[in-house]
Amino acid sequence: MRLLVAGGGTGGHLFPALAVARAMKREEASAEVLFVGTKHGIEAKIIPGTEFPIRFITAHGMRKTGILNTLRGAVEIPLGVIQSLGLIREFRPSVALGVGGYASGPTVAAALLLRVPTAIQEQNSVMGTTNRLLARFVDRIFTSWEKTDPPPPAQKTLLAGNPVREDVVINSGPEPNPERFNILIFGGSRGARSINLAVAENLDVLAPIADRISIRHQTGVGVADEIGERYRNAGITAEATEFIHEMGPAYRWADLVVCRSGASSLAEITALGKAAIVIPYPYAIGDHQAKNARELESRGAVRTILDKDLGNAALVKEIRRLVEQPEARHALSENSRKLGRPDAARTIARELITMERNRR
Repeated sequence: MRLLVAGGGTGGHLFPALAVARAMKREEASAEVLFVGTKHGIEAKIIPGTEFPIRFITAHGMRKTGILNTLRGAVEIPLGVIQSLGLIREFRPSVALGVGGYASGPTVAAALLLRVPTAIQEQNSVMGTTNRLLARFVDRIFTSWEKTDPPPPAQKTLLAGNPVREDVVINSGPEPNPERFNILIFGGSRGARSINLAVAENLDVLAPIADRISIRHQTGVGVADEIGERYRNAGITAEATEFIHEMGPAYRWADLVVCRSGASSLAEITALGKAAIVIPYPYAIGDHQAKNARELESRGAVRTILDKDLGNAALVKEIRRLVEQPEARHALSENSRKLGRPDAARTIARELITMERNRR
């Protein structure tokens, strides 16, 4: 088995792809996996530190404003396809998997031209631009939600779930402290200013229960000391850090998670059955984070607070409510667990192996 994985740009595209690649190696130890990305995507920093090789092509998005950016993106598409054709002829993949992001389109297009079996994986409830264009032509589509907009062709679509990082689902890390209610707060790898402010400026709401709670807060760069000082002034036990490097233990420790509603975060929350309050990023393309959140909220798996409502202490009030209402928190956790698909990476890997075998 020789698997070509194309795409990245953001962690939301890349980390599910890494989970599939590692699941593939567990299924077939002799499998070879090659990543294809761009030098300006997150994959250029992450993949070289893993066990997998990566090659780069030229590609940019066309959603940015300005005629020059649009022209640049249009010119680079055929260049990216030509570069991908060379990579595919050299690597000779059994299957090509596109995971969204700039490199995915040209690489999967080249695989189609060379009649390599192709698949795409969509993380969100709203299909990204690249996957939307490729969906008509690829052999297999892996979705993460029961309802995907626009609906992909049913005959070649498999609801697999969104693969989560192996370190998240491994049963490791400290056990929750039964004497404390543990709250994990993060806004993505770079933090989220609106979430930071919504918590830090309304800690008086949590002060009356300070002796019952403990908080880990990923703030993003440059504000951890300030946020930590605010917690100390409010008498709340808290650890404020710029970045949490090991999310698995952090999730395991938490009784409640507060975060954005990106596809990867929601996949991790449901895989672990965690109670959560989610705040959709209001500028996400296609408003997909709000749609992700609504889908889970309709199943009783999360509480949603919109970014525009953070100014009235709604977030900390909801945190306190869930601390004081264990029945409501338990219901969120149980409903979350029912929606989790911790085996998504293995499901996709096995289907890709089946595609390869059917080709023989």
